[in-house]
Amino acid sequence: MPDWQAWYATKIPAAAFYERRESYLRQATYAKRFDDKLGGIAMVTTDLPKYSAKARPGGLMTSTQQRLWDVLDWMSLQYSAGASVSLLAEIWPSALEWAEEYGRFHANYHTSDENTSGDVTPHVALVSEEYWIVALRLVCFGLLTGHADRMPRVMAFIDYANADLDLYDGLLERLVAQWVPGRPIPDKAIRHLPYRKLFKVFDAEPADRPALMAKYMDEWYHASRREPYIDQHGEADTVFYGYWAWEAAATTFVLGIDDSSYRDMQFYPKDLAEYARLRASAADAPPRVERVPAGEPSPRTGWWHTPAQPGSRRHFKAGDVFPKVEGSQYGETFWLWAQDQSTPAL
Repeated sequence: MPDWQAWYATKIPAAAFYERRESYLRQATYAKRFDDKLGGIAMVTTDLPKYSAKARPGGLMTSTQQRLWDVLDWMSLQYSAGASVSLLAEIWPSALEWAEEYGRFHANYHTSDENTSGDVTPHVALVSEEYWIVALRLVCFGLLTGHADRMPRVMAFIDYANADLDLYDGLLERLVAQWVPGRPIPDKAIRHLPYRKLFKVFDAEPADRPALMAKYMDEWYHASRREPYIDQHGEADTVFYGYWAWEAAATTFVLGIDDSSYRDMQFYPKDLAEYARLRASAADAPPRVERVPAGEPSPRTGWWHTPAQPGSRRHFKAGDVFPKVEGSQYGETFWLWAQDQSTPAL
């Protein structure tokens, strides 16, 4: 459970609002949307354990989907208002867990008597505005806040029903390819503009990429005219969370592009790109021990072991649920990422 008091304490005070990143964001809008979004997130999260056993599948699906949308909006809002990027890094793992929880309730709805049509729909409809609302932001925020190793879980969530329809997005697949290898990488962007323009950056020689990215940023707002975030600021800005080309920063990070020629351009989230670079530069530090309790899904594919059972090193795929070791004197079962990732010899 998040520390709600700490999260509420991250609200940017009116006296410091002049330091916001998004100049179009109004303080009155920010204050109201901060309270509305975080209040809704906290209410669903705290009430869910009390009502999940007796609530209807459709209600559980709808409320957890709204929580996922709200937390991504809240992250966008906080970045625009000038909050620390490290806050987004702290929030994103909860966003992923809530995406997966929504996915479970959504799948349960499909097999319930409420689903009178019998249709199975994606957790994220890539052909709709949900592409940006959920898929693009979930991927980009994860990559830019140091959680790239969890991209297998993100893509498993996005694949639901989309993979059955052979729907794979060329930009998303390019962004996650080094962490989720072996997936199809089509030469097609499901939401064509502005995202298709980034394919030129991926295909270009490294020396040519900064100029192409600067051109992308220069054209981004006009090319985004069919996306849900366009023209949302002003006196009626109830759904305005900032204009940011998250995908540009993610592409810059993934390809290691020098962004000095465009980092100060409008719409480029330079602080997120810088944070991602700093996290990546710490790769030479001693690897952190990944510790996951039994009953939770594996965050990545590889070899794991548990101190609760000698000789327990086993191979798990991303998304596999770690089992509990019954009768162990060690206590609770936790699975640790094995330093030895080699396949055992026969």
